[in-house]
Amino acid sequence: MSDREALAMPSFDDMDDFAPRATAGQGGRMAPAASIPTPVAATPRAADARRAIDAVSQFPSREGPSDGQLNLKGPRDVLDRFRKMCKDDRRAYYDMLTILMDRYEAG
Repeated sequence: MSDREALAMPSFDDMDDFAPRATAGQGGRMAPAASIPTPVAATPRAADARRAIDAVSQFPSREGPSDGQLNLKGPRDVLDRFRKMCKDDRRAYYDMLTILMDRYEAG
């Protein structure tokens, strides 16, 4: 065996030692509970302003994706023909589909 001893673990039963940190401008002293400001209820005007700001300042990563997905099921020879047409013209499927739909709609 070894002659190592177990570390002395503190007891976490009494959590009274922990206190909230002092806020800036109080010189390290804790403010009395009565001086802590309570949140003011948002007025409809403030809510509208907040929505307007949020609409303008949204991050692109938080916007919904603009891509979609379409799964086609059909005869294999038709799908192989479409894949070959895309490969020969070096186009993505969506790009070739756009060309085909534009030609169809043009009449």
